[in-house]
Amino acid sequence: MNAGSFKSHESENELNSVFAIFLQLAASHPAHTFIFIFNKPFSEELNFPQNVTPVVLERKTDRPLQLKFWYNFKIPIALKKHKAGIFISEKIISLKIKTPQILISPDLAFIYQPLFFNKRSLRFYKKNTNRFFDKANEIVVNSLFFKNEIIERYKINEAKIKVVYPEISDEFKKLDIKEKELIKEKYAVGNEYFIYKGVISPQQNLLNLLKAFSFFKKRQKSKMQLIILGSRGAKYEDFIESLRLFKFNKEVKVLENLHPAETAKIVASAYAMINVPAYLNSPQPILEAMKSEIAVIASPVQIIKELCGDAALYLQSENYKDIAEKMMLLFKDEQLRRQLIEKGNTRMKSFQGKRDPDFLFRLIEQLTITEKGS
Repeated sequence: MNAGSFKSHESENELNSVFAIFLQLAASHPAHTFIFIFNKPFSEELNFPQNVTPVVLERKTDRPLQLKFWYNFKIPIALKKHKAGIFISEKIISLKIKTPQILISPDLAFIYQPLFFNKRSLRFYKKNTNRFFDKANEIVVNSLFFKNEIIERYKINEAKIKVVYPEISDEFKKLDIKEKELIKEKYAVGNEYFIYKGVISPQQNLLNLLKAFSFFKKRQKSKMQLIILGSRGAKYEDFIESLRLFKFNKEVKVLENLHPAETAKIVASAYAMINVPAYLNSPQPILEAMKSEIAVIASPVQIIKELCGDAALYLQSENYKDIAEKMMLLFKDEQLRRQLIEKGNTRMKSFQGKRDPDFLFRLIEQLTITEKGS
C-alpha cells in the first residue's frame, strides 16, 4: 500500500469515533502511511503517530458548491500529491477520482428530516447520494438498519455494504461512587442529573427536552439537573436563546467540546442518558452510556432498537409530556433503573465480543491489492 488517505471534518476536541479508529489503525500499522485531511485547522495538541501526515484543505461552509469543489477538485489534487492508494471518507466521497474509495457512515438525514435542509442542500443530496453509493468501492455502516435502507432505497449490491458496530473508547466505563460525587459536585452542584450527549441544536429535538424537563421539575419538585453535552450544530444560538428564557435555566448546563476523558466521567456520573432526536445517524452516545453502566431513555428509532433491544426505556420524541413521563418513571423506580443498567451491560459485552478491530485495515488492504492487480 503506497498510502491511505482519511478525510476528517473534525478539529480541536471534536474527535469522533471514526477519527479515533483511524488514529489507532495508523498507530498499529507503522509500515503504512496515512494522510489525514482536515477541512479546517486542527489543534496543535493532537498527537499523531509518526506515519500520519495531517493536511489542511480549508472549506468555509458545507454549501453544495463548496462541497463539490472540495471533493471533486481539492481532494483529487491532494491524493495525487501524496500518492494515496485509497481514499476513505465519511458521508460524502469524490465523484472525480479513480482511486478506490471507502464511504463510511453515509448520512440519510435528508430523507428523514428534509425540513432541516435548505432547497439547495436537499437537491444536492437527492441528486448525488445514489452516485456516492455507486462510486464507492465499499460502504461501511454502523447497523443492519442502515444497510437494509441503502439496499432497498438505492438498489446497491448487498456485498458492497459492510456492517461495523461502533467501537467505544475504554475511557467510557463505570465509575466508583466517590468519583461520581466529585463530578456531580463540579457540574451539578452535587445533584443527580440527566444527560443528553450529541449535537447541540434545535434540530435534535432539544426544545422538547427542555419542555419535558420543566414538566418533570414541576411534578417531582426534585433537585435533579440536566446537562447538555456536545458540539455546536445548526441554529445553536437559537437554542441558547430559548434556554435563556427557560424557567429552569439555572438547573440546565450546556458543556461544549470537553476533553474526552472528562466527557467520559460526566457520562458515567449521570443518573441516566436521555436521547430525544427523532432521527439518529450514530448511536455512539447511547453505547457510551451502556458501557458506562448508566440507564438509557431513548427515541425508538430503528438503529437504537437494533442495538439496545430491551436495554432502553423508549419515549415518544414528538411528545414532551411522554418524555417527562419516562423521566419520572425512571426517577421513581430504582429497580427499573438497575434492570436497564444490567441489560445494557450485557448488550455491550455481546457487541464487544463480535468486534473485529482489524476489519477496516483488511478491507483497505484488499482494495489496494485489487487495484494493483487490475
